[in-house]
Amino acid sequence: PIKTNALTRRDLLTVAAAGIAVQTLAIPTARATTRPGTVLITGSNRGIGLELARWYAEHEWRVIATARKPDRATDLQAIAAAHPKVRLEQLDLLDHEMIDRLAATLADLPIDVLLNNAAILGEPNEQNFGSMNFALLSRVMATNVAGPMKVAEAFAAHVEASEQKKIVSLTSTQGSISSLRRPGLVFYNMSKAALNMGMKSNSTALKKRGITVALVSPGAVDTDMMNLALDRAGVSFKLLPAAQSAEMVATVIDNYGLDQTGTFVSHKGEIIPW
Repeated sequence: PIKTNALTRRDLLTVAAAGIAVQTLAIPTARATTRPGTVLITGSNRGIGLELARWYAEHEWRVIATARKPDRATDLQAIAAAHPKVRLEQLDLLDHEMIDRLAATLADLPIDVLLNNAAILGEPNEQNFGSMNFALLSRVMATNVAGPMKVAEAFAAHVEASEQKKIVSLTSTQGSISSLRRPGLVFYNMSKAALNMGMKSNSTALKKRGITVALVSPGAVDTDMMNLALDRAGVSFKLLPAAQSAEMVATVIDNYGLDQTGTFVSHKGEIIPW
């Protein structure tokens, strides 16, 4: 186990934000020899979603890359132009009928890895006690919790029909109640804690169908969303490049098996406490 003594306040902030778990390894991190399959990624237009789409495309996977406005996702379009196995689809997590339509369109396509990446942070200044915008809370929960749960339900049959059978949700240590070190981002934190509970519950229901449910924190990644959060909080530390995080997350997913289903882990494969 990693020793926790002599951690400074800055260390604790970094640990909390970066998704570094002070626990023993749960998932091996050596590159496995899994044969490329099909992955569907939500929120692929920027940040870690974009880099995950790029990583899987470069490793010869068939990639279903979704975004709310794929016609405006120029970086994603460039990946698709360079890799014929990449397919762009429109998907808005707030539109459950759209989710069902895409599931029907892809009805005959087994999906090895269903990757719930899309999420919103919400305006940080509207999540502080005393000045909470509860309309924002509803939107954050609808996007970050109901959306991934609906996607998992709509595409469970596609995953079950595949060889690898994995439903993965990118979460955050900000959703870990016992690890929380910083105030603020209350709605976002609530949404990630709720997502963790929802997917943990799903793992029990889906294990009998041979489906692995994974919860993975990508770390403190250099994205627009993370930079906004740090700016509002007045906190600064080194962020993980999105491409590096994507590779680490993909490695964890590759090694994540049915025996670990429902486990909450970091991008390093370490257990994160609930």
